[in-house]
Amino acid sequence: MTKPAVCPFCKGRMKIDYKDVPMLSRHISSQGKIVSRRRSRACAKHQRDLAQAVRRARYLALLPYSPTHIWKTGGVGLSRSTI
Repeated sequence: MTKPAVCPFCKGRMKIDYKDVPMLSRHISSQGKIVSRRRSRACAKHQRDLAQAVRRARYLALLPYSPTHIWKTGGVGLSRSTI
C-alpha cells in the first residue's frame, strides 16, 4: 500500500505568488505547459492557484508563453543580465 501524495503547498504552508518566478518555473514543462496535478502533487485548490499565478506571470512577461522562447533564452526565469 502506498502513501497518499501530500500537497507541497499545504505541507509547507507555501504561498503561491505570481512574482515568485523560480518556484513557478519548476511547475512548467519543457514544452512551456503547466504541469498536471499528478506531476506537481498539488491539491485541487493549490493547482488552480498555481495555474492562475503562471497565467499572470506570463501576461506580465515574467514567464514565456512558447517553448521557442525557452529554447532561445536557454531557460525559464531570470536572465543573466539581471543576476
